Amino acid sequence: MNEVELKNKFIDFVKTNKNHNFLSDYNIESNNIIEIRNEGLSKKFDLILALIKTNEIKFTKIKNKSIEIDEDIKGIFFRNTLLKSISDKYKIKIQNLVIYPIEIKSDKDKLDERLANQIIEAILTFGRSIVILDNGHAAKIKKNGLYKIVPSTIIGYMNEKEKFILLSKYNRVFSDSLLNINKINLIRTLEKSQMDVNYNDLYRNLINIQKINQKLIYNQIFNYENTLFDDEIEFLKNFSSINQKISFKKEIIKLVKESKNYKITEFIN
Repeated sequence: MNEVELKNKFIDFVKTNKNHNFLSDYNIESNNIIEIRNEGLSKKFDLILALIKTNEIKFTKIKNKSIEIDEDIKGIFFRNTLLKSISDKYKIKIQNLVIYPIEIKSDKDKLDERLANQIIEAILTFGRSIVILDNGHAAKIKKNGLYKIVPSTIIGYMNEKEKFILLSKYNRVFSDSLLNINKINLIRTLEKSQMDVNYNDLYRNLINIQKINQKLIYNQIFNYENTLFDDEIEFLKNFSSINQKISFKKEIIKLVKESKNYKITEFIN
């Protein structure tokens, strides 16, 4: 099969077979899967599917702590421009919309370093990645075990059974940065410095800076117009009033002067 044939087979399969868990742990019905676009986002992805959650998330539920554990809900903040445009186009409540970027690799395609780049880009854009492999590629990756170490859900087509099977499911969804600030470690660091500060306020402000920074960088990477909420604008306004310079050069010079000129023999037992 070529890429288009494999793509059409997969779409037909997920729409006609309810007893699969390829896309998520959400309940799935055939009419809840919408094909967003072939060659989506300027041909960055072979296919983009949207799933409407069968169990809708009510507005009142978002107000409670569930938002802290639902990565798709948290993703609304960082990917607001993208998700809102899709929500408006298909008349779907944004909190019930889950987007799946899918790479299609038929046996006529070559598996090379481009796939790694496509997986990374999918995670950066949507927080997850799905790869569909044709019969030959699926057999190879299953034999060599590479499917176990790829941060992507991998689905293979089996010619003999004329069906798709789940080779590997990668459950983690990346809603925000991997470099999150640990509150306990922050407090320990400040206590060593004997700082008299409100730890909760400081931690909250550092997280706010991090979130806004991620949002701006994300929109910059994918050429989306930056949109800031009223609270963010007010926060940045207050943040801009701080007149405190940090000399990175000064700290580097200090570390260089304090460092010892080690000899290679000192590292040998």
